[in-house]
Amino acid sequence: MSTSNVVNNLAAHAAIVELLNRYTDAINQRNWIELKSVFAEDCVWDMGGPSVGSMAMRFEGAQRVCEGIAAAIDTAELCVQTNHAPVIVVEGTCATARSTIQEIVRPKGGGGIMILGAYHDDIVLCDDGEWRFKERRFRIRYMDMSPLTGNLIPA
Repeated sequence: MSTSNVVNNLAAHAAIVELLNRYTDAINQRNWIELKSVFAEDCVWDMGGPSVGSMAMRFEGAQRVCEGIAAAIDTAELCVQTNHAPVIVVEGTCATARSTIQEIVRPKGGGGIMILGAYHDDIVLCDDGEWRFKERRFRIRYMDMSPLTGNLIPA
């Protein structure tokens, strides 16, 4: 990727960064309506891949993606995700993006999970002018299952 891709597609790059941020904010706020809106109807969301065994998850279709992610996150009393360092390439009405993710999860009843990984995304410009995820693949690079013993602060 070169700087010229950003310069020649500046509005698309800005919109895709906003898409990445909207996804993360929807996760953090548990806003499932917003979460569904960032996916194309015929999308795929794939977490983990074969390397994480039974922890892997895969959902197809915007409604199932939203329901699957919501069900997984609703088992936690804390789930905070941050996205970093997006690298985006725009080619017409399609784009790819890769972003680094850190996620901290404390399941109801205790325990903890800290995950570092990356999303690898295929993104499309939909007929309504919105960029949406066509395929979102999360690959874990590091996981720490140490208990999170800190105090939760009510929002």
